[in-house]
Amino acid sequence: MNVKERLDDIHDPQLLDELLNAVNLEHEIEHIDQLSDPEKAAIDEGISDADAGSLHSNSEASQLVREWLKK
Repeated sequence: MNVKERLDDIHDPQLLDELLNAVNLEHEIEHIDQLSDPEKAAIDEGISDADAGSLHSNSEASQLVREWLKK
């Protein structure tokens, strides 16, 4: 069974979101040379925050984004 067939069998939206996030992160890493300096700095800051244990749940992150977009 290939990856696409396995993905087609997954019906858990949260798991699919996490898989998509992982794929997007891998894509960003592969194309890191195409990112601007501020984008690279933001990624480094996020990695440092994660390493320090400063993390938010998916719902908390969504709320933070909604608040940020209202500004």
